[in-house]
Amino acid sequence: MSYIEKSLGRSETLLYRAQFPWFYDMGAWTLLAVFVGGAAVVEWTESGWAAVALVIIGVVLWLTILVPIWATEIGVTNQRLIFKRGLILRTTQELQLRAIEEVNLEQGLLGRLFDFGRIELRGTGVDDIHLPLLADPLTLRKALQDGMAAATLPVVAPPGMHPPPNGISSAA
Repeated sequence: MSYIEKSLGRSETLLYRAQFPWFYDMGAWTLLAVFVGGAAVVEWTESGWAAVALVIIGVVLWLTILVPIWATEIGVTNQRLIFKRGLILRTTQELQLRAIEEVNLEQGLLGRLFDFGRIELRGTGVDDIHLPLLADPLTLRKALQDGMAAATLPVVAPPGMHPPPNGISSAA
């Protein structure tokens, strides 16, 4: 179970989970294939230690690219944005949707062509949140805007519950 799913409140639902662009995976696998292929060529020329070193370098580079991706979760619920990083040591940034003032999208020409970009969030009383390069940033922005609109709606009591008479709070 992911961090986001574990951290959901009772009345909270996940609206959107962000994904990373395809070229991160492709780049990692391409690097691994190049180094393993290089190791096969070196092994063929009778240099075993160099082949092992190339395989190790390829695996380290592959892990260097993919582990941060595996350890990062970005999700939008009906109440907040959750940005979690880290596999063993965890860092999270969470922002209530009703506190978001501005959602900015950075997307250059290649980002427009291949559908990736960065989102920056500005909120009231909190530091800005700069999200990493993500696939389909427009859908993330739409989920944020939908959640922000829903967060400003008045809370409706579930069926069977009646509001206290004359505006008297039940906590009094």
